[in-house]
Order: sequence, then C-alpha cells, then structure tokens
Amino acid sequence: MNSVFVRASVMLFVALLLLPACGGGAAGRGGKAPATAARRSGTDPVQPTVTTGAALPDGGTGNIDTADDSTVEAKNAGHPALVAANAEKAGKAAAGPGAAAGKQGPGSSPAAGKQGPGSSPTADWSPLLHRLRNDPAAAGLDIWFQGLPAYSPQPMGTKIKELFTSAFMRRRPPDDGKPRGPRQRIYRNVVTVENMGKCRDFLNAHAAVFDAVEKKYPVPREILVSLLFVETRLGVFTGKENAFWSLACMAAADSPERVKGGLAGIPLKSRHDAWLRARLKEKSEWAYKEMRALLLFCRDNGINPLTVPGSVYGAIGICQFMPTNLARFADDGDGDGIINLFSEADAVFSAARYLTRHGWKTELGVDGRRGVLKRYNNLKIYADTILTMAESLRTDELLSGPPAN
Repeated sequence: MNSVFVRASVMLFVALLLLPACGGGAAGRGGKAPATAARRSGTDPVQPTVTTGAALPDGGTGNIDTADDSTVEAKNAGHPALVAANAEKAGKAAAGPGAAAGKQGPGSSPAAGKQGPGSSPTADWSPLLHRLRNDPAAAGLDIWFQGLPAYSPQPMGTKIKELFTSAFMRRRPPDDGKPRGPRQRIYRNVVTVENMGKCRDFLNAHAAVFDAVEKKYPVPREILVSLLFVETRLGVFTGKENAFWSLACMAAADSPERVKGGLAGIPLKSRHDAWLRARLKEKSEWAYKEMRALLLFCRDNGINPLTVPGSVYGAIGICQFMPTNLARFADDGDGDGIINLFSEADAVFSAARYLTRHGWKTELGVDGRRGVLKRYNNLKIYADTILTMAESLRTDELLSGPPAN
C-alpha cells in the first residue's frame, strides 16, 4: 500500500508541474494564438489584431511600425500587390537560408534585389509615412515601407548637385577669338557597326513583336529599337538602385535639414538658401507623386516594388518610363493582362504608344520626328542620336549624324 501511495504522489506532483503548459503558447497565457500557427493547422479562428494606422486595401487598418510580418500578411494575403512578395518569401523559406537568391522581380539586373543602404525598416520615414496615411489616393501603400531600408539623403543630394551646377557653375567657353571645333552632334560610341549589329539581332529576335507594333502604331521599328538602345542598351542597363527606395528618399528630403548629409561637395552659401529650399520643395513633391504612381502601378499589376530596379531618379523598364507615365502610356504588348516594362513586348509597345500620343505621324520630316523624340528626352543630342541610329539601320550604312530634313 505504501508503494501505491508513493506512486500516486509522484504522478500528482508531475501533473501539477505540467499544468501551465496545457493551454498551448500565447493562448494558454491568456493571449491569442499566433496567426502563423492557425494557418498551418488549416484554420484561422481569430483574426490577428493590428494597431490603428492607415487603411489597408481590404478595409482593415495597420501600423507598420508595430505590426509584424505575420499580421500584415494575414490582413492582406489576397491583395494583388503582395502575391509576388509572399511567393518570394515562400520560395526563400523552402530553399533555406543558404540558397542563392534568384530573380526577384520584373528585371534581371542585380539591382532588382537591392533595396538601398541601411537596415532599419522604417528609420526616418515617419514624415513621409504620415503623408501617405493621410492621402486618400495612397490608401494601404504604406505597408511596403515595412521592407524598405533606411532613408538616405544621397538621391536628393545628387539631384541638387546637378541643379546647382546647371544654375551656378556652368562654364562658358573663353572669349579668346580662337576657332572652335564643330559641336558634338550625337553621343559618342553609340552609333557604331557593333551596336548596329546588336540592334539588328534584337529586331530579328523579336520580329513578331515589331510586326505587330507597326500595325498598331505609325512608329517605325528602327526608331523604336534605336530608342531602347539609347535608353538601356536594349534592357542590359535598367538601373542600379531600387526605384521605390530612390523616389521615397527624394520624397522625404523636403528641407535642408533632411538632406544635409547629401550635400557634401556642393559649394552652397547662405545666399543660396532660398534657392535650395524652393528646389527641395519642388523636387520632393515631384518625387512623392512618382513614388505613389509606382506603388499603385505595382499593386495593380501584382509586382513587388521592392524588387523593381530603376534609374537614380526612378525611371523603370527597358523603355525607362517615369511612373506617372505608366497609367497614360504603358501598353500590354504581349496581351497577358499585365504590364511589365521589363518585358520586351510591353516595352516596345509602350514606347510606340508614347511617341504616337506625342504627335508621331508617318508623314513627319526629320524636324518633326526630332520634336517628338524630344518629348521623351528634351536634349537635341539625344533625339539626333536616335535618328542617326535608325537611319543607319534603315539604309545599312553607318552615318555620323541624322539625315537632312
């Protein structure tokens, strides 16, 4: 009997020790079960609670400063813009932490996965996030800042340096009476036999696309391939930075205090203060509109904006469209229902649509064509380089300048 009593006492003691764990994780401590665990079991009896913030696309609310990844995913799992991001996360998890990262977005550039410097997801973004959350046209877009590294003043600093040089430091040729050589007519080392061969190869590889675009738009294929070559070398160089990060940094740099760290090397004086403040206000407003347009475009086309490479000022794709041009001029050339300017077909059709909408007609002379091309980039040397390459391709003869009117 004593042995029976001892065994019973031991069993009771063990049961008492194990009792606090019977509830299972957070729920056993009076909290809610983790959303990830609920999804693994095939049930989601409790919708995760998110602290108050900007309206999310499904009508809920979220604050990216306090909400964790599982909370945001649970609230927005069906949102088109997050499909790519969630698939990407799932792929990385399946491959393991040591697996090499594959293609992350619409571009193949190494910059596609680059998100900019820094490691703090929301560091220094507070003023910009406040503006987004109070912008009815930007509802839910703030969730993408959860994956965006820290703010940097460098993108705006680069722009200010460019503007300052143009406004105050442009050198005039000395008035010494010496004869000057002819002004450079086209970009150096662009219209060459080798580059003409690359353009021909591109035309042959995508002959069906160019056949179709010439049936829809009046722009010749030689003009289109020449434009894409000048812009990105036919998609080889689509930008070194993440377009979203670059535009967000510029949008957040709206005062001298915010951009101070990016102005090194610019000989600014106190007399330049009004000029600097005006330029920062102007360019940050411009960048905000471009950033918002990019995020809306990515949302509508199921693209993860954290994987989209772009120029230092946010132009994207083989045809280098600024985001605010996407809704008006981008064209679904391959008819798959998604506009992806890193697709050759979509880039070709979009460039053709842009030029057509800006006045390109079959009967235009050289001056007229130059005028339309300058709506793409306002530099005469830019337009003349495209005209020269196009005419060289058409005549199969290497030219040094555009044809006469």
